[in-house]
Amino acid sequence: MSSYHLQEYFYYTRLERNAAMTLLVLCITFFILPVFYPLLLPPKPTYDFTEIKAAAVALSAREMAVDDKPGFEYQRRETQPQARAIELFHFDPNVLEKEDWLRLGLAPRTAQTILNYRSKGGKFFKKEDLLKVYGFREEDYERLEGYVQINMDKPAYTDRSGDEGQTVASNPMEHKNGTEHERYSHVPKEAPPAFIDINSATPAEWQQLRGIGPAFSKRIVNFREKLGGFATVEQVGETYGFPDSTFQKILPFLQPSPVFRKINLNTATLDELKNHPYISALQATILFNYRQQHGAFQSLDAVKKAGVGFKESDWKRLEPYLALE
Repeated sequence: MSSYHLQEYFYYTRLERNAAMTLLVLCITFFILPVFYPLLLPPKPTYDFTEIKAAAVALSAREMAVDDKPGFEYQRRETQPQARAIELFHFDPNVLEKEDWLRLGLAPRTAQTILNYRSKGGKFFKKEDLLKVYGFREEDYERLEGYVQINMDKPAYTDRSGDEGQTVASNPMEHKNGTEHERYSHVPKEAPPAFIDINSATPAEWQQLRGIGPAFSKRIVNFREKLGGFATVEQVGETYGFPDSTFQKILPFLQPSPVFRKINLNTATLDELKNHPYISALQATILFNYRQQHGAFQSLDAVKKAGVGFKESDWKRLEPYLALE
């Protein structure tokens, strides 16, 4: 190869030379930049934690010395609040003492509020009046409702601790030294609830069951309306927030019946499909779009083939609510 061709091969235009020089300068700059970068930043402040550490050690030693004093552990246990075991029993809110309210699981402040209300002449004429007490929680009412038994005709008895012959209207529950049977023997036993139809019972009928109050009765009925009826009695226990312990108590009194409303998959709108508690928005869209593209469903098997987003368990609980008219 001649020198002319070699020179022409390695020849750079002016633009190429400038680009090469610029690239070289950038490479050198980025190479030496880490060396000078710390010099451009202000130094980080340093803190002396010696005094703080010494104070913490001294405080810890002081606490250990106090803990070692005789009787200190007992005193500390006495000052800490003790958790109470909740007891459930039949009671009359017009005569129950503070100690017994605490046994039922009420907060001390709420129990005192009830006593203050009664001391001013207030009375509970029905169990729902408890919800009017400031601080009385709805969950406490739902838990205690089945045990409230108001006796407006309480006999008077002679208070032997005061003046002779002084008669006050009270109740055997006020005798703290009596046995449990003596204290509550005056309360009439609650009659067992009647059997109710899970698909036709009104909220008032649901409240006849022990542990079911206004809130839960409305939730059960609303859930039933959205479903179109309960296909099994076990579905009552699926009500939002419904305790399983309460459901197990009322289960023997529930009678099944056929559902009263089904979904016609060949005519139902997208919103109607979405509104059913057992059909998600995605599943409703899949069924609706499949029907729009392929026409009406001819059988339940065809529906299952279309429902890609469904599991076998979904079909099992949905089947009582499906119709292909």
